[in-house]
Amino acid sequence: MTDNTFTTLGEAIASITDAIEAGGAVTDARTEYDLDAIADELITEHADETPEGATIASSLHFAIDADEDTFWATVEAHELTGPITAELTTVDTPT
Repeated sequence: MTDNTFTTLGEAIASITDAIEAGGAVTDARTEYDLDAIADELITEHADETPEGATIASSLHFAIDADEDTFWATVEAHELTGPITAELTTVDTPT
């Protein structure tokens, strides 16, 4: 994670995806990790404001504010364990 500032949220999420897939062990990060949850924890929004407190739209940018250990701990915490399946064994019917 060398550059951690991005113009759009999508670019920041793509950077996370690229980092996860860079080692080659993961080929599709979206199927193996909850990228939305990872993004919620790691990506912050930054913008300058006018003296009145209004956001200056042209200054809006996104950043991944985490060191390498925090980044990978967050990724690991949001690993998907596979599809949730259930087997119906009985049905309770009211009498």
